[in-house]
Parts: sequence; C-alpha cells; structure tokens
Amino acid sequence: MAITTIPSFTKVPNRSQAPSTFSDDVDTYHSEIPAFIDASNQQAQEVNAAAEQVATQAATVAEASAAFESGVNADRWAAGDYSEGDAVWSPSDGLTYRAKADFTSAIDPAADPVNWHNLNPVAQAKDEMTRLALVFAANF
Repeated sequence: MAITTIPSFTKVPNRSQAPSTFSDDVDTYHSEIPAFIDASNQQAQEVNAAAEQVATQAATVAEASAAFESGVNADRWAAGDYSEGDAVWSPSDGLTYRAKADFTSAIDPAADPVNWHNLNPVAQAKDEMTRLALVFAANF
C-alpha cells in the first residue's frame, strides 16, 4: 500500500531575508499550506487504514498460532467430555482434530466429522481430491 507523500514547501520565509524576498516567500509559503494540509490528512487516513489492516492480520496470526500450538500439544483422544476448541490426536490415524462444540465424545475423531474439525490440511486435501476423482469418474 502506497502512502501519500507530504509535499515540501518550496520557499520557507526567513526573517533575515530582504523585505521584498521575505514577502514573496511568505506568499508562496501561505499558498502551499492547503496542499500540505490535504496531503497530511490523506496520509493520516492511509496510515490509520494500514494500522487497522496490521491489527486484523496480527489477530489472525495470533489465532492461527494458538490453534497450531494447541494442535501440537494435543492429547491422545479418549472417550469423554470435550469443550469447543479442545484439540486431540486420533489413535486410529494419528491426525489432530479440534472439537467444534462442547459435547461428550464416544467416537474416535477420525470417524466423527460432525463433532471434530480435522486440523490437517494435507489430509483434507487428500479427502477432497478423492471426492472430486469419484465425481469425475461418475460423470465421464
């Protein structure tokens, strides 16, 4: 994202100048103030928009980091009560899953997609590719 550059003043009056030069420089300086103000306001809006984007991205990264860490530190699944967001690894396939809601689990997460979200994008991609291959084979 490009940020507006604030223009420099072409002439800055100096009291040590000759009166006629000083007067001309003051006029030039005053004529450039509106453009300076407009560019400053535009730059402030762009910086604020960029700050909002950074804050949003930081929140996304923090969420992804927390999800990753909980997946890395997941416990082995066992039948029992789970809270939304709990992560476990399945003893049947070794993959990590996250609970979609608070519930009592009696089925291995690998066989229970209603209650568990698969945290393994490679496994999800494989499943999707298999599904698409079956659709393709059925239609051609």
